[in-house]
Amino acid sequence: MAESNGIAYSGGHFVPVEDATIPILDPAFTKSDVVFDAVSVWDGNFFRLDDHLRRFRDSCSYVRMKPPLGEDEIKHVLAQCVEKAEFSRSIVYMLCTRGRYGGGVAFGDPRTCRNEFLAYSVPYYWVVPKDRIQTGAHLWVAETRRAPDVAINQRVKNFNRMDLTCAQFEALDAGADQPVLLSTGGYLTEGPGFNVWIVKDGRVLTPGENLLEGITRLTVFELCQMAGLEAATADLKPQDLAAADEAFLSSSGGGIIPITKVSNALIGDGKPGDISRRLRDLYWEKRAQGWHATALADLLVEPVPRAVAGR
Repeated sequence: MAESNGIAYSGGHFVPVEDATIPILDPAFTKSDVVFDAVSVWDGNFFRLDDHLRRFRDSCSYVRMKPPLGEDEIKHVLAQCVEKAEFSRSIVYMLCTRGRYGGGVAFGDPRTCRNEFLAYSVPYYWVVPKDRIQTGAHLWVAETRRAPDVAINQRVKNFNRMDLTCAQFEALDAGADQPVLLSTGGYLTEGPGFNVWIVKDGRVLTPGENLLEGITRLTVFELCQMAGLEAATADLKPQDLAAADEAFLSSSGGGIIPITKVSNALIGDGKPGDISRRLRDLYWEKRAQGWHATALADLLVEPVPRAVAGR
């Protein structure tokens, strides 16, 4: 049997991920009017699934969408996407699209749209080349500025990503792995799919504004507490990153990954720092122990539909 590229849930059916579609008149396609979240599965366990679902619900609420499935039904669909693809390690996406306008027209009142739910699983991936977990990533401080919160609420996980894509071209053209974007005020924000951290004088610091508050970012705060490290948010400039003792990124796609180079300068001695490696190793140790885990097998039991759940 050919190796699966993934399985999608689309239109109420499970199909190979490459066959899933969004109607051309859905504002998800014409206006990027869609919110999403992505949760990792490692050795048959979802990581922080309830936290991802909470953020997904918050994103939907902010843009006035309501998924047609209840939470238990969503969990069941996500689990089936992984199980049908025969993945033990995966990234699983959940999406809520605006849905087509009333009457099937190309433009209209968004209140007439019937929101749609989609999901898909793909093989687990790293946001930078996998070998960077050991050797450290190369980030590029992009000229492209992060869209400010007053324009697009970056705490809502959405596909309005032109700034991230433009910055990614900058980084790749410069020979780096990924960009980190600055706010219009010149402060560090985030990169495509990850948050950025620095270590200075034993303190672990991360930007606090104009970014998505990542679930792995939340995890780093908890790991720092376990490790007896002070962790906090701070307004950080590019020079703070360049002058850091060490740095790392956090993402569902790879966990905690040291950063050893930013633009054309090495971070510290150009090798992963002690604290970065310590937190990276602790992250994977805790996951192997079942920390914040939800077993895939537990979600494959057919849930009671919302319509009859209260009977």
